[in-house]
Amino acid sequence: MPIKLVTCHVAVCDVCATTYGTDHDDQCAVHCTTREAAADLIRADREWLVTTDGRVICLIGDPAHQAALDALLPPAPAAVCDGQLQLDL
Repeated sequence: MPIKLVTCHVAVCDVCATTYGTDHDDQCAVHCTTREAAADLIRADREWLVTTDGRVICLIGDPAHQAALDALLPPAPAAVCDGQLQLDL
């Protein structure tokens, strides 16, 4: 039996380094043959996110993950109403 090099891609969270498809360190990760296939697999899972710039984030509800998600949002618009007086604080 020949031995050959096989390249595979696994998705890993950019925040916590959790590998997609594993709940514990002793489990085998989900392997894909292309980077695009791995991204498509993540996009189909509601508990993971692939950002437009290619970052992968698992949606664990902790402060680090929330900060990563908040960084993706545009800044909140300033609330200004016609005739409102500016307060000097």
